[in-house]
Amino acid sequence: MGNWFNLTLFLIIVTGASIFWGRINRIGYSAFITSIVHLIMKYSRMNAELIRSYLVWSIYMLVGLVAPVALLLTYHVNLLRFLTLDQRYFALIPLAFIAQNSLTGLLMQLLIVANPTINVFMELTTIPWVSYTMLMPGIMRVLSPLGAAILEEVFFRGAVFLILINNFPQTGPYFPILICTVLFIVQQVLQTDTLGQGVILLIGSTSISVVGCIVTLYTGSFLPTLLCHTAYAFFYLQLGTSMNWSSLRSIPAMPISNAKIQRPKASSVYPNF
Repeated sequence: MGNWFNLTLFLIIVTGASIFWGRINRIGYSAFITSIVHLIMKYSRMNAELIRSYLVWSIYMLVGLVAPVALLLTYHVNLLRFLTLDQRYFALIPLAFIAQNSLTGLLMQLLIVANPTINVFMELTTIPWVSYTMLMPGIMRVLSPLGAAILEEVFFRGAVFLILINNFPQTGPYFPILICTVLFIVQQVLQTDTLGQGVILLIGSTSISVVGCIVTLYTGSFLPTLLCHTAYAFFYLQLGTSMNWSSLRSIPAMPISNAKIQRPKASSVYPNF
């Protein structure tokens, strides 16, 4: 009975943490952040929006670092022990990466078939955290999403999933996969402003989490899913760059709900569909 109570308490904690973390990007235009921006501008030549981007990114990364460390220490799970990988499983890393991208591609095609008018590129590039990232200098536009991918992996597959598997074995293997995936989806979707953005991140989150959890279970190592998520983020970052990310500089940094966006037909961006 006590173990089920501990499980319930754990689920409440990680659900609250996931929701809070997913809402971090919403504080960018709060009075508190704005006052800090104005203070920093007195001693810096950076413009307000760049300062705001750095502040939001820093808070997001801080929460993503503190939360999993606190969970892992509280539930006595040594993440470093799961960073080793038997050499016979090395080939699974590229296979898992291919699986994540294949599942994403399949679900994305189904989305476009279901809604031919959706402009996936426009939806992605107007997600608030993407807008913040695009305001940063070149190297930070790479480090920001990669750093976020690493910490998201440490929290969801590293802390939530491994704690469920190790501390609550009575739940079996499928329940941890479900919980980990649902929480990851919630955290990601809370960062969006439109239904299209939410569905796109739901697709990516599902692909990353389901494949990552299965590979972690199969290999007994956290390393493959960590590398795959990082590679996934880098891959789509480069894909976005090839589709002219620099055009985002013309998009004003404002709450997306207030921006009027002209969405061209999906066929103009995805001529094959």
